[in-house]
Amino acid sequence: MAGPAAGEVAIVSGVIRSVAVLLVVVVAAFASGCGGSGVAAPGQADLANGKKVFQASCGGCHILADAGTHGTIGPNLDDAAVGDRMSNLNPSSFEALVRNQISEPDPDGKMPANVVTGKDAQDVAAYVASVAGVALAKQERQQYDVTTTPQ
Repeated sequence: MAGPAAGEVAIVSGVIRSVAVLLVVVVAAFASGCGGSGVAAPGQADLANGKKVFQASCGGCHILADAGTHGTIGPNLDDAAVGDRMSNLNPSSFEALVRNQISEPDPDGKMPANVVTGKDAQDVAAYVASVAGVALAKQERQQYDVTTTPQ
């Protein structure tokens, strides 16, 4: 019986090497204290500060109805979030998604990484996660008579 072809061995070897590297990076991140999501613990975010910081640091680029901002460079955050609202994305997952976008925005976009940092970034993420797309999702549910959402 013949063994695997050289190409198959190379592919398997490459996959194993990639998994090993990923594992080392993850372990190193946790060991160095970088394993957190940057999301505030439940009830620890200051939503009023998040709104204020958002208006000052993010509102020039982003539209967000609750903040009263009308930016023209970045995405409309209400429009971007309505699908997540309609599908009942877990609020802490939504907050982590926003926090990740603050620290690691689209490399092809115009938003600088870490435009806000530390506690301000946590507060902005919690604030945006609490308001983005809420009114629009409510309007869509009423317009299309959606009474249940996926669990």
